[in-house]
Amino acid sequence: MRPDQATLWYRRMSVVYAIGAWSVLGSAIFMTRNQKASGEGAEPKDDDSRNESPVSNLEKEINEPVEGLFVKTYVKYSENSVPVTQRIVDYLRSWTGGPGPES
Repeated sequence: MRPDQATLWYRRMSVVYAIGAWSVLGSAIFMTRNQKASGEGAEPKDDDSRNESPVSNLEKEINEPVEGLFVKTYVKYSENSVPVTQRIVDYLRSWTGGPGPES
């Protein structure tokens, strides 16, 4: 790639990156201001109906013991397995000219 092509490509990618970064930042600011304006984050006013039940249904469900629910996890190891991270490192080394996978 010629230097002028590399410079042009670098500038294009910088513009794409800047547009993406400013879009994310702008949408985050817009969403936070939009939520504040609509009052979603505000505390609800006290009602007499809310004070009738001090324990919510969620608290009742958490305090009850769970019966018959269990999870079993099986992990199978083979003797000649190679970790995924080691496979990735070996692959990258093969492209960069370093020593490849040791067989």
